[in-house]
Amino acid sequence: MILFIMGAQFGIALTATVIVHPILVMAKKATAIEIFKPFFDKTHIWVLVSSIIVTVLALAYSIFTGNLWWFGVSLLMHLNGPYTIIFMMPLNRRLMDKNVDPLSEQTANDIKKWGRLHLVRTLLNGTILFAFIVLAVYM
Repeated sequence: MILFIMGAQFGIALTATVIVHPILVMAKKATAIEIFKPFFDKTHIWVLVSSIIVTVLALAYSIFTGNLWWFGVSLLMHLNGPYTIIFMMPLNRRLMDKNVDPLSEQTANDIKKWGRLHLVRTLLNGTILFAFIVLAVYM
């Protein structure tokens, strides 16, 4: 179950980085913000909830098996939290603001920057998924 949920979480991050962000950059400015807002609304809550579920499952698995690596790896996933708060949240707030000017250069630049910042989260999630796969295969 841990691998399934973490795989889904990585899939969402990868989709945001590889598919959604290039669409946002290529779309007209007004269209880009209209795509971003519902995508962000739907994904950020699921990612938060799935992170908590993975951590609880990893803790339970670690307790039952005595292998604390599972819980330790799940805690690494939460490095996304401080990174998001410090680097992405100000940008997300500007993009999600109800008064955001979709035609401004600031909004266009924010969307471009969002993709670069999100790449870091995608790489971290991919690394965590890989670590869980290694644990499942070798431990």
